[in-house]
Amino acid sequence: MNKAVHKILGIILLLGLLSCASGPKTFEEIDASVSEGSYAEAVRGIENQRNVRGSVYNPDRNAILFYLDRGMVNFYAGFYSDSSRDLEEAERLIEEAFTKSLTMEISTFIANDNAREYPGEDFEDLYINVFNALNYYNRNDMEGALVEIRRANEKLTVLADRYERTRERAISSDPNIDTQSVTEAARFSNSALARYVSLLFFRSAGRIDDVRIDYEELHRAYELAPAVYNHPIPRSIAEEQSIPPGMARLNIIGFTGMSPVKEENNLRIPLPLPPPNSSALVSLPRMVDRPSGIESIEVVLNTGQSFNLELLEDMGRVARETFSARYSNIVIKTTARSIIKATAGAVSARAAEERGGALMGFTVGLMARIAADASENADLRMSRYFPAHAHVGGINLEPGVYSITVNYYGRGRNLIASERRDNVSVREGVLNISQFVRKR
Repeated sequence: MNKAVHKILGIILLLGLLSCASGPKTFEEIDASVSEGSYAEAVRGIENQRNVRGSVYNPDRNAILFYLDRGMVNFYAGFYSDSSRDLEEAERLIEEAFTKSLTMEISTFIANDNAREYPGEDFEDLYINVFNALNYYNRNDMEGALVEIRRANEKLTVLADRYERTRERAISSDPNIDTQSVTEAARFSNSALARYVSLLFFRSAGRIDDVRIDYEELHRAYELAPAVYNHPIPRSIAEEQSIPPGMARLNIIGFTGMSPVKEENNLRIPLPLPPPNSSALVSLPRMVDRPSGIESIEVVLNTGQSFNLELLEDMGRVARETFSARYSNIVIKTTARSIIKATAGAVSARAAEERGGALMGFTVGLMARIAADASENADLRMSRYFPAHAHVGGINLEPGVYSITVNYYGRGRNLIASERRDNVSVREGVLNISQFVRKR
């Protein structure tokens, strides 16, 4: 039994040393490049980090993060073919990781969550198809875009089914349960952004019934997750189902800010064990926002017409709510794992004391505590370069060529930045999307 305990401690220390390097190291330069709009430079930074020992882009366990982050930065840079390849590879790896989830989960009880391959979050998997649809649109490949829309809708169906099963189980266990609390527990089971993009593409394909379904589901997304959608539905949504004869519709999508990131929060909990194993280190992740400072967005056309973009989806809130839904499980598993390690250390120390005296027992216990602490690192992995917010707006225009200026305002209507785009063709009977990105 003593040999088994020592072997377990050895494994804990080894896996801890292997896994502790998987947290973020230095993102400052990449973040700065993305924030400043130097996207090609940011792509190079991500690629360089992949070859750095201990990088969060380590291909063994974090390949999904590499392709997600590079794919999104390629999207901002306008490298739409490269972005598609990256996002499609991330999607393939997420599907592959799902089949290995049970084996990976077992390893996390021995070392920590960093010991497993990063499997991706539901919202990351869904946003892959949303942005890839825009990639294909920008490459004038509407068929490819519709394939991505169908994949997004399939994933939304899975999320909805999961929500319904959760709701049914809750109600069957307690018929008097507050259905509103069940709805809030679902957190994120639909996406207004995905429904909006789907609506636009189906409208361009003449699939009127699908347009109606997406319109209804977009409203349903707001109803089911008030914690995520705590803002009004954009007024322009009501105009998307009908365009006056002889007119063309221009849709603007504005992506702002950068998604939240995770930081490590360490604490020690006391245990009824003899020193030095009388406490255990619990290392937990916490979500931290990266504010952009943009309060409102105005679109001005060279005709003098103007309108504001309205918030459709707070993508940062989606990330936070998804994290919150899993946080209690993270706390329970992390705490249990830390207690088990401390207990194993105490047992090992007691065995050593019986053989070699108090000093030997204390030394072994101390080594066990150091090994346990070294193996505890919060899992801080998540994609870093999805936007924080998606804003939308639209206007019916005479078919033609226009110039568009997008003004970004901060508090007090202070102008932060402007972006002008000339020679924007707005054609009748086709999808006309202009997307703008501002990271700060």
